[in-house]
Amino acid sequence: MESERIVMTSTFYPPYHLGGDAVHVRYLSEELARRGHEVHVVHSMDAFALKAKGREVKPIGSEVHVHPVRTSLGAASAQLTYITGRSRAADRELRKVMHEARPAWVHHHNISLLGQGMLSAADAPEMFTSHDHWPACPRSDLSYLGRTTCERSRCTYCSLRTARPPQLWRGSGFRNRLAAIDRIISPSEYMARFLKDRAGLASVVLPNFVPPPGDVAAREAAPHFVFVGVLEKHKGLDLLLEGYEKCGVEAELHILGSGSLEGQLREAEKRTGGRVRGLGFLSRKEVLEEVGSAIALMAPSVCQENSPLSCIEALSVGTPLIVSPNGGLPDLVASGCGLVVETTPGSIGEGMRRLEKGPDLRARLSTQAQERYKDVHHPNRYLASYLELGRGLH
Repeated sequence: MESERIVMTSTFYPPYHLGGDAVHVRYLSEELARRGHEVHVVHSMDAFALKAKGREVKPIGSEVHVHPVRTSLGAASAQLTYITGRSRAADRELRKVMHEARPAWVHHHNISLLGQGMLSAADAPEMFTSHDHWPACPRSDLSYLGRTTCERSRCTYCSLRTARPPQLWRGSGFRNRLAAIDRIISPSEYMARFLKDRAGLASVVLPNFVPPPGDVAAREAAPHFVFVGVLEKHKGLDLLLEGYEKCGVEAELHILGSGSLEGQLREAEKRTGGRVRGLGFLSRKEVLEEVGSAIALMAPSVCQENSPLSCIEALSVGTPLIVSPNGGLPDLVASGCGLVVETTPGSIGEGMRRLEKGPDLRARLSTQAQERYKDVHHPNRYLASYLELGRGLH
């Protein structure tokens, strides 16, 4: 089949990244390149300097053509982009790449710190994937005052109260640019509903994918549950730790990641005699080994998650999910590959007890998890739908 030239825009791109949206962009770009397509990615090194706070990473070799945007202002440039909604350096870089590559289409991802100018600088059909709530929320997380789910627009007040400058550029011009995008992709049914209700945007649901796990050997470990993500309250980690102890879960609880709740995690390790274990950051292979040997992956988020890749990685190795009812998490277990539990310590703990005491149930959910991955989240399925969407823009 004919190969395509495609330009991606993303604030972050691995290894210069912090979240799952950038990992998705890398997965998609590399899958396309592997299949003979020419892929270019424009991303911001200034944004990474702002968020990484001095953390150094090693470059990754790839067939993808990467175009970093870097200015003499560094992190300050990313801050100005947040405030003004524009980055002249990013706009220039995109126009340069467009002129040289002549892509069939441009695919925007998280462009919060590249600026809304990305939506005007592309002289080609455009796609946009809404990885978070950015089209309608300056915080991108739909969290009012950083605490509760936002039910109505109070953006200026919320920004000022949380020490963020108001984004006064979010007016009719911005909304018109979003509305002019040729195709918007929602990774979950939840996000499609959100975009329609809160931003008036129609979208196509295309669930995220992860590469096949390959030959991953499950680790020889005691029976355990696993949590993968940032150690923050919005991920429900504090509720998970409390529920684990309160309900007398017998299996171990392994925590992968880092964040502000590391102190609380260390205290739980001491109280449980090491049955709660913080493992920090691991490579993808190590994460898959850890997740593949787990009773279930825990995703008790209190925020409105979209479609976290950690959950899809678990499905790829046949590990069931225990998720909260928030955002797109219930979409991931719609085929019966996990449990939905309320965001209370008791409900979370009881869900864990149910699976550790029900090996037949766990085995049934595991089979459904693998089927869900093959039918919904495999790269072959994603790429076929994606290329059809892109070619349909002409």
